Amino acid sequence: MDSITQATLGAAVAHAAWHKPLGRQSMLWGAALGTLPDLDILFYPFLDDIQQLYWHRGESHSIWFMVIGGIAFGALLWKTRWKDKLSPRQAMLGVFLIFATHVMIDYFTVYGTQLLAPFSRYGFGLGNMFIIDPLYSGPLILGVILASLIKSQNNFKFTIAGLALSSAYALFSIASHSYADAVFKKQLESKQIRVKDAITGATPMNTLLWRHVARTDSGLIIGYFSIIGDSPEEDIEFVQVSRNKDILKPYIDQRNVEAVDWFSKGFWLAKQNDGAVTMADLRFGEFRYSLGDPPEKWQYIFAWEITADPNTLKRKMFEIQDGRSALKRLWRRLKGDVK
Repeated sequence: MDSITQATLGAAVAHAAWHKPLGRQSMLWGAALGTLPDLDILFYPFLDDIQQLYWHRGESHSIWFMVIGGIAFGALLWKTRWKDKLSPRQAMLGVFLIFATHVMIDYFTVYGTQLLAPFSRYGFGLGNMFIIDPLYSGPLILGVILASLIKSQNNFKFTIAGLALSSAYALFSIASHSYADAVFKKQLESKQIRVKDAITGATPMNTLLWRHVARTDSGLIIGYFSIIGDSPEEDIEFVQVSRNKDILKPYIDQRNVEAVDWFSKGFWLAKQNDGAVTMADLRFGEFRYSLGDPPEKWQYIFAWEITADPNTLKRKMFEIQDGRSALKRLWRRLKGDVK
């Protein structure tokens, strides 16, 4: 998830755990500790482009970091600052919960997290939430703000309420995701489309409109389903997208190509424009200027330039020119409009 959400989640968890002994200052500690796993980017200057891709959300987002880091940072803070306020168990458990909730909410996104790093580089990701979702973050932020402003021994109830509402929304997203995933699979089976692998992910800032990407023998197919705008019996239009593997023939077996293949879990396609070759990760979605645009006109949110230098992997940044129109198209599709 985004940095603001992670810091706020850490602040809310810390305040819920330590509000009695530490008061409102617990929220500052929680925000700092909630941000800590994402500070793995501070090592980027010592890593090349490809190492950075493997490193981010790696060791600092593993179950080992949750446990060992929770014990180590909790013990350190107890010994240096909290000896007269917290027990060692309270300090270590609180830090563990902050780290664990950080990793859990990242696991909910399609980006995922390498839970077993460094022993395995597999990226675990459920896809039931988008990387930015105000409906999840909003209650947390409001709860923390109110608890910060109100001077009362019971101000922790606001952070508890924020945590309860955001957690309820996360549970709803899991149920919504499971339902949409079942609809996609049922329709693909009815169409007798043989799928090698597939992923269902949330679309930007909501958990009602879902996007399904499936890998088949002939390429990739993409479909959308709205919980409130579409009927599960209504035929889903799956768009066929070519992976354009031939474009990558000059670069086959290079480190940069292998890294994108690993990161995207095989859900990639290659494109060539003006001599530049890119690989796009289709799990994160595409941008269309109109809902009916063919794949040839799509632009992709996550893409990298591939060059003859196997150690170079530059992210191709994508900017939405008209954000308001993009949100209107998203809203229209959520309501069931496919045109």
